[in-house]
Amino acid sequence: MVRLFTALLCFTTLSLAAVEFVPLSAVKLTDGPFLHSEQTNLQYLLALDADKLLAPLRREADIKSNVESYGNWENTGLDGHMLGHYLTALAYMLSATSNEQIKARLDYLLTELQKIQQVQHGYLGGVPGSKALWQQIQQGQIEADLFSLNKHWVPFYNIHKTFAGLRDIYLQTGDKRAKTLLLNYGNWLKNLVKHLSPQQIQQMLLTEHGGMNEVLADMAVIFDDNSYMQLAKDFTELRILEPLLKGEDKLTGLHANTQIPKVVGMARIAELSGDKNWLKAAEYFWSLVVEQRTVAIGGNSVREHFHPKDDFNPMLNEVEGPETCNTYNMLKLSMLLYRQTGQSKYLDYYERGLWNHILASQHPEHGGFVYFTSMRPQHYRVYSKVDQGMWCCVGSGIESHSKHGEFIYSLDKNALQVNLWIASSMSTPEIKLHQQTLFPDENSTELVFDAASTLNLELRYPSWAGAVKVWRNGKAVEVTTKTGKHILLAGPWQQGDKVKLELPMQLSLSPMPAKPDYHAVLFGPLVLASRSAPFKNESLRFVADDSRMGHIASGPTCPVSAAPLYIGDTNNFLANLKRLPNQPLSFSTGQGFLQGKPELIPFFRLHDSRYQIYFQHTSLDGWQQQKQQQEQQDKAEALLEQQTLDKVYPGEQQPESDHFYQGEQSEAGINLGRHWRHSKSWFSYQLSHKGQQNLTLRLEYFGLDGGRQFEVWLDDKKLTDVELKSGLGPDWYSVDYPIPNELLPKNAGHFRVKFVAKPGSIAGGLYQVRLLKGSGLEY
Repeated sequence: MVRLFTALLCFTTLSLAAVEFVPLSAVKLTDGPFLHSEQTNLQYLLALDADKLLAPLRREADIKSNVESYGNWENTGLDGHMLGHYLTALAYMLSATSNEQIKARLDYLLTELQKIQQVQHGYLGGVPGSKALWQQIQQGQIEADLFSLNKHWVPFYNIHKTFAGLRDIYLQTGDKRAKTLLLNYGNWLKNLVKHLSPQQIQQMLLTEHGGMNEVLADMAVIFDDNSYMQLAKDFTELRILEPLLKGEDKLTGLHANTQIPKVVGMARIAELSGDKNWLKAAEYFWSLVVEQRTVAIGGNSVREHFHPKDDFNPMLNEVEGPETCNTYNMLKLSMLLYRQTGQSKYLDYYERGLWNHILASQHPEHGGFVYFTSMRPQHYRVYSKVDQGMWCCVGSGIESHSKHGEFIYSLDKNALQVNLWIASSMSTPEIKLHQQTLFPDENSTELVFDAASTLNLELRYPSWAGAVKVWRNGKAVEVTTKTGKHILLAGPWQQGDKVKLELPMQLSLSPMPAKPDYHAVLFGPLVLASRSAPFKNESLRFVADDSRMGHIASGPTCPVSAAPLYIGDTNNFLANLKRLPNQPLSFSTGQGFLQGKPELIPFFRLHDSRYQIYFQHTSLDGWQQQKQQQEQQDKAEALLEQQTLDKVYPGEQQPESDHFYQGEQSEAGINLGRHWRHSKSWFSYQLSHKGQQNLTLRLEYFGLDGGRQFEVWLDDKKLTDVELKSGLGPDWYSVDYPIPNELLPKNAGHFRVKFVAKPGSIAGGLYQVRLLKGSGLEY
């Protein structure tokens, strides 16, 4: 398997690459948190039911299934997406561990997929009603919205996962069954779009479609067929590519993880085609995200969208912070860019995101995965349950924790690079060694050669490290290399040779972008955080249920004004941090804190608790001035949340899909950083009233949309007629509409609110929809 994959790796990356990573199959984790993560994930994979994952595909092929599919996202429109993730995760896990149970599971799935594909004439998907959908697409009948294509939830995003899964099985294991399945699927896709114009394909790409361009570029090499490279370029959305080529930042307001896989594809196409402009576009995107929109853990986005880069207030106020899928894809992009450029900033970011977001997003005991990692002080996270949570971040999670060995070692010309300090062994025909380390609890690592080698050794000198020390077979080596480079140790090497590297880890502060009074604390590359327990005897649910929005930590929020904060100079803050003896990487915060004295530990070790990552630093006078205003804001926010039974942010993908959006002739967009939706016909959402009565519907409008007329319906009953006020300025305002109890359904806990345009007018735009307990007032 190792020899085959090594050959494939060379086959799928052109010589344009500056660096090649050592194949996953040649690296074995031997100790430490990443080995624990890998083994925990292995059990999670085996606990999933292959037949339940196959059920949506069997249903679409009219093949009887003895079990029903999983619930949650797997039976509400994104049916089948988890199978694709599962295929990739199994491929990585088999390559990383050679586990026989994983191999048997993969063999079974490939056999069953062959049966399905034979019936489906190449197609392999669980998209509900797929026969009619793909027939419409083939005939050029395209109705695309941000997350809906012909009224189906992101179908290309869905099937991309299966394309990628088959590709990964072939590249990681060399299984020719996967290659044949992938080829047949590719022929199906070619036939689907062969009569579509470039404009029609671009119209389809308005709807989230995952990394279709990336997998098609890989297929061009796998099958030595340049038509797939052309198709990869056709499946690259010009609306995103063209501003990046011009060096324009158009990201604000966009759904973050819709865009990142597209740019991963751009980088892959650049690597295979040698197009330096596309590479430059991908590098520019990376800089816009990492250097301007990323927080300390390596994550980005609020409620899944890129907020304005000069306004990080949403990051502190909202509970739906960075989405794990985003970082999963940013690591993929960083790996591609490092492979092509060799720039150390991609290594630094990869390490930061891997330790502090990816590793931290997996529960170390039951293996559940986190969707949103809130940056709001003293909030918390919820984790998936293996048979219930079927979110996108579960799919990317089972992939991430199957491939921790892929970035540790790389080859640069005639040198082996050591990039990460993770206990592991690696073996290729040119070099064999193992790495012994207790990092990060100890700041050193030792490399031991298991065979003679002529290759040079290059040790990464990370930007966070102090003055490093190196010993070769016990003798000190003078280090003249600067941070951000690799320390070169020339070969040859004999079996048993040893290299020891000491990496002094220092405490530092990382300010939140555009919020310089808020800082995260780092020790080396590790983000430190504190546990919080602001409410006595509270009982939080840390494991999500199978509800559509179970992935959101929707429990009570803590007032921002009550969070621990530091009064004084930031230099004094660092000086007051003291490492606690006889405890693994724990720090006391000393003097200067108000509203608590937090104890800091690595965030990746903090689970099942409220927590705080960012701490405000201010003067005593400044704090006293801010506190009253913040308390008033907290009080108003808490009162509104207590009154709120349900809410929708129109125009934002996940809130709309979570509320089962429907509509015709509807459009969504961004105005002054806020998302909206309107329609010349109608659109609707499902709201949950939880059996309560005496309710109010609050709708938020924009002042310059005056004169628009529409009706508001609850199920089949009209609530009110609306005519938006004219003569208002460019600002938002809300109107409350009391709901008579007789309009509420008697036996259901939810109803559908529908906005219907009057003839010749427009329904909306709506910026927020809230269902409130009790009455409200227009303001």
